[in-house]
Amino acid sequence: MTGRKKVLLGGVAGLAVVLGGAGTAYAAHFQDRALPGSTVAGQSVAGLSRDEVAAAVRERADDVEVTLEAGEATRTASLADLGYAVDVDATVDAVFANRTWSTYATSLMSSREVDAVVTTDPAATDVVIADLVKDSGGIGVDATVTLAKDKKSFVVVPAVAGKTVVESTFQDAVGAAARDLTSASTVVEFTEAVPDVTTDEAQAVADKANALAKTPVAVSDGEDTHKASVARKVSWISIPVTDGALGEPTIRADKVKAWAAKLAKEAKVEPRAGLRNVTQSGDVKTVVTKARDGKEVSNADALATAAVAALSGGKAYEGTFDYKTTKATWKERTIADGAERLAYPAAPGEKWIDVNLSRHTMTAYIGAKAVYGPIAMVDGQAEKPTVRGTFKVYYKRELMTMRGNNADGTRYETPNVPWSSFFHEGFALHGAPWRSSFGYSASHGCVNLPVGVAKWVYDFAPIGTPVVSH
Repeated sequence: MTGRKKVLLGGVAGLAVVLGGAGTAYAAHFQDRALPGSTVAGQSVAGLSRDEVAAAVRERADDVEVTLEAGEATRTASLADLGYAVDVDATVDAVFANRTWSTYATSLMSSREVDAVVTTDPAATDVVIADLVKDSGGIGVDATVTLAKDKKSFVVVPAVAGKTVVESTFQDAVGAAARDLTSASTVVEFTEAVPDVTTDEAQAVADKANALAKTPVAVSDGEDTHKASVARKVSWISIPVTDGALGEPTIRADKVKAWAAKLAKEAKVEPRAGLRNVTQSGDVKTVVTKARDGKEVSNADALATAAVAALSGGKAYEGTFDYKTTKATWKERTIADGAERLAYPAAPGEKWIDVNLSRHTMTAYIGAKAVYGPIAMVDGQAEKPTVRGTFKVYYKRELMTMRGNNADGTRYETPNVPWSSFFHEGFALHGAPWRSSFGYSASHGCVNLPVGVAKWVYDFAPIGTPVVSH
């Protein structure tokens, strides 16, 4: 062993002696050039500068094409089209790597073989593979989880087995062409591909989601308990998909909060001021409107958060609304003494008109005192009755033409109707010069009065005067 080392050392020493001063010049010459014996993908680049090596590699890489034969289809594509690229800079670095005195000294007697450095774009390669699979009719389908038609549960759409390319007949073949910087052809073969999401995996996710949807959730407003239906809870559940994989079913907090907020809105009670009629001496005679305290839910968000936490843990939840209360106020309306016994509780000195449909009379009042009437009038016939209720005079005309429909649907037109005081839509108190008697039901709904009476009412009742028809 010792003797062999001496022979080798002697050989190197002899080479150094032979090179002598020329060795230094040789090293200087190849300092920025590829050493003798340097090849890239089988082609010599000896003596070329870095830029010249780069240009040579780039030109060869641009010319590389790969022909893919897949079934009856054939396509020819560049490396870039197939998701592959030659890293020119890295390839040049490999050619010029490990530059020591010994490499200079031995380069005359040895070769430096370098393959092109290849990079891949998996996304682009996946597109090509997908196209090849599609052309072969072997597209598979992952299992999915979707809503049932009734939207009350989750169901599984089963996976469909597909194909994928045999790596050695596509990726390996294209990679070899790129490393060798040589165009090539390959027969693409296919093998069965397992779906990314199997039917069993999807069913397991659907089962978890359906279990969540069946977990009871309820909120009480203090009077009624509102249970979330299965369909509603299904709408709260989200099944994330990340990189094609199904995630764990999760509860959407925003959906639960929206449900709780809706219930809170429905449970909200606006405060209502009460209204009481009191005599001039202050005694309460009647309650027109009962006072009502207001209440507003104060913990809807907290209940929703608690419901999400419980449901996410597979536990039932029942909560109760808390309220913030607003006390109601009372308003008092002073009425004329004795007005509580009339159809309208008028204030002292307030003008109003009483229309008694049972007695077919009209009476004008100021407060609780009748100042005109009762006067016989003609109210609406059975087929077109006079409206009932408390109204106010809103429009007046001294003389006008009235038009409308008869009970049988035919049209009527009555010109020169005097002293009209309208109190609700087309209903008015007005003069009826065509009538010779009063005290019965026969009009189209208006209150027909003798002309003189209608004139008195017209002058008595300004816009806003109450008219009570009963």
